[in-house]
Amino acid sequence: MAFTRYYPVSSHIYDPAVAPTKPIQNVTAIDSAKFQNGNTARFDTTYRTEYINRLRNFADQDTKPTRQFKNSLNQYSVLPPISATNNPNDTTERKSIYDGQQPQQPFYDQIVPGNDTTQQLHYNSEREYYEQQQQQQQQQQQPMMNNEDSYLPVEPVLLTDFEENRLSEQIRTQLGSGVTVDRLKVLFQELLAHDANSTGYVHYSSIQSLTYQLGLHMADDTLRFAMCKFVSPNQPRGFVNYEDLIRFIGKCLSAISPNQYEYQQQQPQSQQQQQQPQLQQERNTPQRPVQPSANFKLNDDDPFDPDERQIRVLLNQNLKHFDLTGTIDFDKLTHELNAVDRNQSGFLNRQQVEEVVYKVRIPLQRSLIYQILEKHCRTTSKLYDWRAFVRYLQEQIFDIKQIQDRSSPVYQQYVPSRDKWLDDLQREFHEKDRLRIIERFISNNEGVRSESTHPTAWFTRFLRLANAMYTHRRNSNVSQDFVLPREEARRLFRAYNHIWDMKIDEGRMQKVFEGCSRNGHVVIDEALKQLAK
Repeated sequence: MAFTRYYPVSSHIYDPAVAPTKPIQNVTAIDSAKFQNGNTARFDTTYRTEYINRLRNFADQDTKPTRQFKNSLNQYSVLPPISATNNPNDTTERKSIYDGQQPQQPFYDQIVPGNDTTQQLHYNSEREYYEQQQQQQQQQQQPMMNNEDSYLPVEPVLLTDFEENRLSEQIRTQLGSGVTVDRLKVLFQELLAHDANSTGYVHYSSIQSLTYQLGLHMADDTLRFAMCKFVSPNQPRGFVNYEDLIRFIGKCLSAISPNQYEYQQQQPQSQQQQQQPQLQQERNTPQRPVQPSANFKLNDDDPFDPDERQIRVLLNQNLKHFDLTGTIDFDKLTHELNAVDRNQSGFLNRQQVEEVVYKVRIPLQRSLIYQILEKHCRTTSKLYDWRAFVRYLQEQIFDIKQIQDRSSPVYQQYVPSRDKWLDDLQREFHEKDRLRIIERFISNNEGVRSESTHPTAWFTRFLRLANAMYTHRRNSNVSQDFVLPREEARRLFRAYNHIWDMKIDEGRMQKVFEGCSRNGHVVIDEALKQLAK
């Protein structure tokens, strides 16, 4: 049932929704054309305010063109305006008094930007309008036609101190290895080969590819953010100054190894040329090895000799809670290593061996695997004999099994019997009991001993004499040195020399006192220095 209002005077049913008046109908038509499918809130439906033009933020709403949508027949968002030449006499064509007024500046209050709030375009003719639209479409299609990559900005990104510290921490965390600085030298050589014209700039895709091949694994966002610092507007978009980038990464890693970055900068060029054949051999391997963060060394060619006893202890600890009865499948381990070794050369890098070990589910730490490879399987600076690695694991695990087997002679060698274990405990108890008795005897008889035979160092006893002489000192009026009368100094010296058995000759004491005397007083500092010699 429609909403109605009853007026007793005229008895006329007035319902604006059924039969609106002419002004209300015009306002509703304008609003519905401009704002299609407008949402009607509960406040408007309750208080019947949808018939009033409440969009007060548009001062030029009567002169604003009707919004049009794109469809298959109309490729423009807004139809071109009618040329001003079609209306020679504006006053004759006016429909209302609002047509001739100047458009006011609209006031936008918390309006989300959209098609309705865009700036109105004023053109002198239809041809100018279509030319402008065509230029805009060409500008939008230009980057796609030129294959312009927007991965890196045109201008270098300027960072604050806080942002640069955060970036340095991320690089240090992701490349937190001492040997990573060695790979920066190789990265520079490879990028130098990509820079044929020696401009100092290479494309960022080359940097991403080489860092991954060399094992310098950084997050894409971190590497991209670092490269944004070293772009140049004078170079094509996407080209990075690799010299400054490598220098920046090296400075970030210098916090871990401060002296290593300088060492790499001072390395002669001859060593770099000697390492190129070796790097070419490594590049033929399926994957690039990743050096460990531990066991830091300046040069990969230096031999690393870990302790064999430490390797056995760590291996025993890693396999302590591991089921050894057939769980380690050495046939599967050999098969997987052989499959990774595509050239059947018998040599793999450290990363390949680690991946196979974890694939077979052998619980070994990365540091332990590295120590075993360096101790028993090293062939070159980067390659290891994986057959020797399998052979060493079999021998060590066999020894551990033999130790756990009580019937084997190895078990009797490493695990003592119960009687022997009890004898060792009893012997240790008797030894501790004997030491306890000796300590108690010393503490009880220490005060009874005479001072002459007291086991105190000679200098400690001499300090007692010095303390007594400083206690009896007198301040001289001539100088600030501490002095004593000669007779009193001689009396103190004889008493302490006899009681503490310092065995200082009496004639030497007389010579020292005569040489250190001033006006009948002995200077304490000089006398003690002479007597202590």
